[in-house]
Amino acid sequence: MGKLIACATDTNKNSINQDYCLVVENKIIGISGVIIADGIGSHFKSEIAAKFCSIKLKELVEQVQTIEELNFEILYRDVKISLMEFAKNSDEFDFNMIDKNSSLGTTLICILDCGNTYFIAYSGNGSIWHIDGRFNTFGKNFYLPWNSVNLLNPHTIEQDGKAALYRYLSLSDRQYLPTILILNKNQFSPGEIILATTDGIFSNDAVPIGKDSNDTIWIKGEETMPILYSQLSHFLSRNPKDAKAEDLEFVLAQYLSELKEKNIMHDDTTIGVIISENTIEYHQSIYEKQLENTL
Repeated sequence: MGKLIACATDTNKNSINQDYCLVVENKIIGISGVIIADGIGSHFKSEIAAKFCSIKLKELVEQVQTIEELNFEILYRDVKISLMEFAKNSDEFDFNMIDKNSSLGTTLICILDCGNTYFIAYSGNGSIWHIDGRFNTFGKNFYLPWNSVNLLNPHTIEQDGKAALYRYLSLSDRQYLPTILILNKNQFSPGEIILATTDGIFSNDAVPIGKDSNDTIWIKGEETMPILYSQLSHFLSRNPKDAKAEDLEFVLAQYLSELKEKNIMHDDTTIGVIISENTIEYHQSIYEKQLENTL
């Protein structure tokens, strides 16, 4: 049984979706994964930056000849240089007339399945979830499974009561080099699911935390995550070994549509998912046992 990788993006706005996502695969060294980007809303032509940086990073990753060449600091640097060159030669705007500090800014997340490990890099905010394959075994009294952990520590600071990005890719001299994580795979059942999102679904800096009149701390729950877990659980309960990447992509698109229908999609929203081989095998065994019990 192979892994499944897919991504999807949507928006509730009438304007252009400033997010972008891609599946990446390097057949030379046998790695694959997802790239997602969130163009900064206050920046000029940020949707162009999100698309350009995603496509460029995919191109660079797919050109790597050995695993030793997979250096995210160098890859992100080359994406930044390419973005600058693109902007200087663009026919869509005059490079000399735009404010470099508020133009073509985007976050950039990349997760690669590299056999026994996941290589993860991010610049900006959003979320990267490490989810145990048994995430859907919890009772209804648990709002979220405790074996699902967000690994992304946002590159933001509090500024005038709001979150302000201090690291992202753009035309400015802003810091852009990514935070890099290496996560060893669970080599046994039930494996894991790795997923990345833009802040339209989840980001730690977008979850309101405060105190009430009695000085009691409260944290607002995120409605988007339980819906996602429900969709993934349903997907994995239906003969997952026969599922294709296109089937997972359809589920993710359905998930985004549900957020829109329930009026809880507040921004451009993007998600990328990697379901490991061991997780698919684990859920396939449950499916087959349930099938036997019905015969």
